[in-house]
Parts: sequence; structure tokens; C-alpha cells
Amino acid sequence: MNWRTTTDRVSPLWLGVVISGTLIVIFLGVQTALGRWDALRADGNLSPFARVSTGVLRDTRLAIVHCLLIGYLPAAFLHAMRNGQRTVLTLQGALNCTREECVALAEAVTLNGRWLLITGLLGFLLAIVNPYVVPPVPSAPWSLSNWNPEVTWHRILGPPILVCLCWLGYAVVTVSTRFSRLARELHHIDLLDLSALAPFTRVGLTNSLLLIGAMSIASLMLIETGFGATMLLIGGPALVVAVLALISPVRGVHRRIRQAKDAELRRINGAIAANPIAAQRLDADQRRGELADLVAYRNLIDNVPEWPFTTSTYTRLILYMLIPVASWSLGLAAEEIVNRVLL
Repeated sequence: MNWRTTTDRVSPLWLGVVISGTLIVIFLGVQTALGRWDALRADGNLSPFARVSTGVLRDTRLAIVHCLLIGYLPAAFLHAMRNGQRTVLTLQGALNCTREECVALAEAVTLNGRWLLITGLLGFLLAIVNPYVVPPVPSAPWSLSNWNPEVTWHRILGPPILVCLCWLGYAVVTVSTRFSRLARELHHIDLLDLSALAPFTRVGLTNSLLLIGAMSIASLMLIETGFGATMLLIGGPALVVAVLALISPVRGVHRRIRQAKDAELRRINGAIAANPIAAQRLDADQRRGELADLVAYRNLIDNVPEWPFTTSTYTRLILYMLIPVASWSLGLAAEEIVNRVLL
């Protein structure tokens, strides 16, 4: 059994659940073994609006968010690549290719090793710098002597989290760009029925959701103070890439629709211009009926949208953008409930 066959059997959902669930169980077990819960209860007074939050409770919450992220990001990365490859196969009819040719196109949706290394190094560099920009900044954030049990989880999981985040961004950009180029292989554009192009839009929406999902989990860190700069530094570009991830897969389709519209409009205008010549062979009623049909058809083609987006596409994107805000709000509400009930 080769590596590709093995990974094809891995469910991204279960991969994320197993990684995050296992790490959280281990974390809770270590906390119990070290007797950290007494320190946690003693540190249980949280003010969400404090200037700088500190203490065991803060570090515990951040460690749990780290566990969630390190499970989500590899799962999202795997889903982005697998979804891109599988979507190519659904376009077999639109691409007018054989099954073998579509499989070859799907297998071409791959990542470049050099860019994986570059984006991985970028993520590692961000992880090294991050502790220096999140207050309160310890005197030596990478010195083992300054790590309590909770901060140890931050320092160990931080680099792979940011490496995986950069890899996810790279995967999304690669898949989106590949689909934009794939539009050149489309056999025919039916201007009166753009439903065959829906897979391009679905890939864009899925890629956007994967990035926004990562930001939604990371936004839970904003319950603590001091993470505004980090979220702006990392979350800002991620949200920009999320919007581009929606647009990029359909750029090539947009170009093909516009070319098809221009060609069809030229043909219709030529037919309208030739109508007086044909009128010599037709009676008045036939002439008026044919001209009216041509004008109506021209208006119909002229109103065909050049982007394969519908109202539901824009609605979904707006709702996706609100997910991080909802995540932060729910996290803050849950924190307040826990403080009132348990601590």
C-alpha cells in the first residue's frame, strides 16, 4: 500500500478530532498529575477587560486553544488538497476529458517542495517572534527556566501551529490558482446555464471556510489581553487570503464567460445588422418578429453575470466572515459562565 492510498483513507475530520482530543486529554492528565487545579482555582478571577491578563488560568486557556489549532490545521490542509483533487474529477463532463485524463489533471494538483520549505520556515520564524510581541513579555521567552507547565505547551505547539497555518495558506493558494488555470480546459461555456461551473465556486467557498475556521479558533485567544497585535499580524493576511481564495478559482471561469459573451454578442449584433437584407425576403410581421427575438436574446445574453456567483455565494461569504466574531463572543460568554458557576 503506497503513501497516497494510505492518506486517501484518512478522514480529515477524524484526524483533527483525534489529534486535538488526544492532546487535550494528555494536557488535562498532566495538569492533574502536577496538581495544577488548585493553582487554577486560586487564579480564577478573570476580568475580560483587564489591561494585561496573566496567571495560570490564562495559560491554561491558551494551551487548550493551541491543542485545538494543532488538530484543526493539518485536517484543513488535508481537506484542501483532497477537495481540490476530487473536484477536478467532477468536472469531467465540462472538461470533455476521459476518466484517465481527468485523473491526471487531479493528480497535478500538488504542492512544490521548495515552497513548502519556504512557507514552513516563514511559519517557524513567526513562531519564534510571537512571544516577544504578546504582553506580558518575559525576559527570556525561549528559556526553559521561564516555562511553567502551561507555557511549555505554548512553546512546543506554537511552531508547528504557525508552520501548518502557512502550509494551509500555501495549499489554498495553490489549489485556487490551479483551478483558475483549469478553466482554459473547459470545452464549452453554456451562457444560459452556468450550473456546470458551480464546482469552481464551491472550491473557492471551501478554501475560504478552511482559513476562516482557523481564525475562528485562534480568535478564542482574544478573550485574553495582549493578542491584538498577533491576530492583526496573522489574522489580517489570513482573511485577505480567504477572500482571494474565493475569487481565484473562478478568475479563469470569469475570463471564459466574458469571452463567450463577447463572441455571442458579436454574432447576435451581426444577425441584427443583416436583418434588413433578410427583410427583403420576409413580410413585415415576420421581419418584426425576428428582430424582436434577436433583441430580446441579445438582452438576455448581455445580462448573463460574468462571475459565477449567486446571492447565496455572497451570503455564505458574509456569514463565514462573521464566524470568528461569533466564536470570540461565545468564548467570552462561556468564560463568564464558568467564572460565575465553577470558580
